[in-house]
Amino acid sequence: MEKINILIADDIDLSYLDLFPKTNYNIIFKHGLNNQSILNFDKRIDCLIIRSTRIIDKKFLDNCSIKIIATCSRGVDNIDTDYAKLKNIKIINSSGTNSISAAEHTFGLILEVFKRISLSDKIIRKGNFEYTEFERRELYGKKIGIIGVGKVGSHVAKLSLAFGMKIFANDTDVNVKKIHNNLNFKPLSYLLKHSDIITLHIPLNKENRKYISKEKLNLFNKDSVFINTSRGGVVDEKHLIKILKAGKIKFAALDVFEHEPDINPEFLKLNNVILTNHIAGKTSESRVKMAKDIFLQIKEHLHFSKNPKLYFKI
Repeated sequence: MEKINILIADDIDLSYLDLFPKTNYNIIFKHGLNNQSILNFDKRIDCLIIRSTRIIDKKFLDNCSIKIIATCSRGVDNIDTDYAKLKNIKIINSSGTNSISAAEHTFGLILEVFKRISLSDKIIRKGNFEYTEFERRELYGKKIGIIGVGKVGSHVAKLSLAFGMKIFANDTDVNVKKIHNNLNFKPLSYLLKHSDIITLHIPLNKENRKYISKEKLNLFNKDSVFINTSRGGVVDEKHLIKILKAGKIKFAALDVFEHEPDINPEFLKLNNVILTNHIAGKTSESRVKMAKDIFLQIKEHLHFSKNPKLYFKI
């Protein structure tokens, strides 16, 4: 019986590889291959496993015979999914396995902004133990506006409640509002104008590119804090920088950027912004959970018939 060839082209956790018995699957490890090398691979590839840092475009999809591409990430904006569908290539991602990690990182950024922990560390390392002339604030009673109440946003809501915060929620999906009917859903314009903290948890797709536009950024109040751990492309970065410089919002904390790994150098000049390198959903725990979820999904979509021909459940 012909084996299924699975190429793992990027570095992922391998704890659950035993889900693929050697009698049926041939697992190939070639970390770091560029896209052209994958296309030139000397064996038939039935399934390709990658991470979100690899771009899969029309050119690649036109020239590959791969049936399934699995990305160990929540988002699929690194893949031309519309074109993949036209080419009958199944795209698999892991949408919920890093939600706790991403939500906790979101709150880590909020705490960093409000408690100024890193600044205090720098001060004490300079020998200025007595210096406390910088603002620190409580989270209790603050109004947090959560845009996108999916798996990440809903967990941020739980953490917010634990801190005694008041929640304003917004989501374009009517079903989400039904599921989380205990939350205080508000129109987006109201949320942007009245929230002390605005945190963003929406995917990057055609509809959401620059969703937080110049016009929406201008609705923020001057004491507000903006958090983004979703995707950089959902925000008008240039205007965000402009209002940060002008003091039209108080602070921003960003884990994602529009043109990663190239970050707009203007961010680096600002004292009212905290930057992390797209690590919100990347923890030891989420890495294991994500790979396991991807492996299980691959098994669901691949199976053998009694004859040697390979069938795909697309």
